[in-house]
Amino acid sequence: MIQFTFLPDTRWLVLFAVGALAVVATSYAWAHGRAGRSVRTALAVVRLAILGLVVLFLLDPNRVERIEHRPKSRVAVLVDTSRSMGTQDVPGGRLGVGRDWLQRNLLASKPAETEVELLRFDRGLGAVPDLRAVGATGSVTALAGALESLLQAPARDPWTSVVLVSDGIDTTLQNPESVARQFRRRGIPIHTVTTGTTNDVQDIVVESVQVRRAVPNESPTRVTMTVRSKGYAGRDALVEIRHDRDVVATRQIRLTGASQSVEVEFTPRQRGFQIYEIGIAPQKDEWLASNNRRKFGLEVTDPTLRVVYMEGTPQQDSSPIPEWKYLKDALQSDTNIQVTVLYRQVGNNGQYLNTVDADPETGDRIYPVEHPTRGFPRTLERLLNYDVVIHSDIRISSFSADQMAAIAQLVEQHGGGFVMIGGNSAFGKGGYHRTVLDRIIPVAMESGEDSEARPIQLKVSPNAWGHPLIAFSDDPADTRRIWSEKFPTLYGMNRVERAKPGAVVLAKADDGNVLMAVQEIGRGRTMAFTSDTTRSWGRDFETSWGEASSQGRGSTGEGSDSRYYRRFWVNAVRWLAAGKMGKTNSAVTLELARGYAGPGEEVQAVVKVRDDRHQEIPTADVLLQFAGAAPTNAAIHARYDGSLHAYVAQLRVPQEGSHVVVAAAYVNRTKLGEDRQLLVGETSDREQEDLRARPEVMAGIASVSGGQAFVATATGPGPGSVFGKPPPGSVEFRRRSLWDRAAWLGAVLGLLTVEWSVRRWRGLA
Repeated sequence: MIQFTFLPDTRWLVLFAVGALAVVATSYAWAHGRAGRSVRTALAVVRLAILGLVVLFLLDPNRVERIEHRPKSRVAVLVDTSRSMGTQDVPGGRLGVGRDWLQRNLLASKPAETEVELLRFDRGLGAVPDLRAVGATGSVTALAGALESLLQAPARDPWTSVVLVSDGIDTTLQNPESVARQFRRRGIPIHTVTTGTTNDVQDIVVESVQVRRAVPNESPTRVTMTVRSKGYAGRDALVEIRHDRDVVATRQIRLTGASQSVEVEFTPRQRGFQIYEIGIAPQKDEWLASNNRRKFGLEVTDPTLRVVYMEGTPQQDSSPIPEWKYLKDALQSDTNIQVTVLYRQVGNNGQYLNTVDADPETGDRIYPVEHPTRGFPRTLERLLNYDVVIHSDIRISSFSADQMAAIAQLVEQHGGGFVMIGGNSAFGKGGYHRTVLDRIIPVAMESGEDSEARPIQLKVSPNAWGHPLIAFSDDPADTRRIWSEKFPTLYGMNRVERAKPGAVVLAKADDGNVLMAVQEIGRGRTMAFTSDTTRSWGRDFETSWGEASSQGRGSTGEGSDSRYYRRFWVNAVRWLAAGKMGKTNSAVTLELARGYAGPGEEVQAVVKVRDDRHQEIPTADVLLQFAGAAPTNAAIHARYDGSLHAYVAQLRVPQEGSHVVVAAAYVNRTKLGEDRQLLVGETSDREQEDLRARPEVMAGIASVSGGQAFVATATGPGPGSVFGKPPPGSVEFRRRSLWDRAAWLGAVLGLLTVEWSVRRWRGLA
């Protein structure tokens, strides 16, 4: 086929031809010379031919050849040849059933225009010259790896579809669905064929262990174990938790034969990072004994709550014991609360107050708030040794600006607790509305003279009965009795304007003034108790809020055991300290991709580093090392990964055994913190640990990629859609220019030469 690159309208071509004919005919008709009419006519024809050829060349004639490409459908068949495919849970074995399915449903009905390429995979991907010759010998099943290798392999034509034959057991811990999504984006569906059954062999398998990351020492700790016991339904078994060689807890359970959750409690007796093991003794005829137990790491922390309690009420002759001792004893009735008491030495008028500087029962020394070394901490670093600060009627002059700023930081940034108790040196009358503490106190204080002495009846707010500070009993009626019938009269308070936005009002006075409010501030918590816990406003509160007792020391004439007074303040301190005590490795958090791996295998470690405001720090120096490793084992530097907002490193398991991985973070050579995790090096045959087929895994791959999921043992119509439609053909046009050939140019030159020579010979001008 001939095509012209430039082809004007036919009318222009005709007009040009007529014009050229007229010009050439006229030029030869009027030419002077002896040539006759025949010669003139011949020369005119030659000139017209030359003009015609030139015009033809200007139109750029091309020879166009149309070539059609018709690609074949290309189907890749991936056959799993790992050892689990040799399981004889179906007639002929899993691999044999898969081969039969391929022969019957795929190869026998393959269209002529379809090309099928057989590949095997276990650890890697390889060609299969003969499907009958492959065996189940691989030690690893890498579903994701095989699909990824197929996607990256160079090919002359794209794949139309993929058929994946496997039992779905993947031992590489990679996610095959993420690779399947890449196939979908390229329009290549993956059709899966699942072989094998989901039936268990007779085996007990500890599948998972759940336990809190950190627990207090000497505190009951619950471990939840998920165990599967195929073939042992109705049999009794003993669950043991061991630390080193010691059995620290046992529990007799009845196995169900299926997956069941088992809870075991034990009490850690040692502080620091501890390694425990939970398991069930091997049973008769069990498939594998190595999967009956699992180790776990536990950070055992010091559970002690540390409180600094500052009391400004001086000793009074009418009080049989020091005023600060009531609250001190109430808090220390909880053995996990440690109280440091400080007293106010100088009154508002500058006079020395009547004070008691030692506990009459224990002999513990009590120091003034202003003591240079034993008083209130003068730096934030020292204050962080405490979890809660109790401020009870202390002069503002007892603190420096830095000390008050440190209190605010303890609460806002470090999760500590703060409570201000009323008095003539507290709230607005104490001038605290003009300090940084106003930022964290949950009430808006009045200025100046805000204290008043009068009988006050406490009323719990309607929405506060369920709050941890109020709910003393599981029985709501009992809680209401304790607060409504048993709570004594208070004899004064500091008036405040209102509770701040975000604060929770727990109780008010009978005139509506806020008596007790709490609030979460930053990472910590605060409380305002606008009456007093000591004489004179709280003289009954500290002695009479309890049940009648001959051993009590009530001030109303009737003895009281003060049980509710003690419970209230213990609840308050524990609630206030929740933010600080709940923090474990707040700056550094280490997570391992898996807790068990074979010696020499790599495990990814992810370390998150945060500052006091819980913002990530991308510029830290993060080092990981196995605790107790030989000096030749250098620390590994983790690199920052912006997509994960964390530091990432690959750890290689050095040998079999339990290894504690320590991650530490530094900024300008200052250590921010560290975290630990347990990594167990154990040689295990994961191909044989759990032989249940995974149809859900195979179905997920098919669904994500846009393919179909088949079961090799199921009967039904053949999967004709596996072959799909051939890729659309393409048409190629090859163009070859005709005018730029030497023969055509030579013809033009030849005709010009002939025409010019004859004209000269005949004398035409």
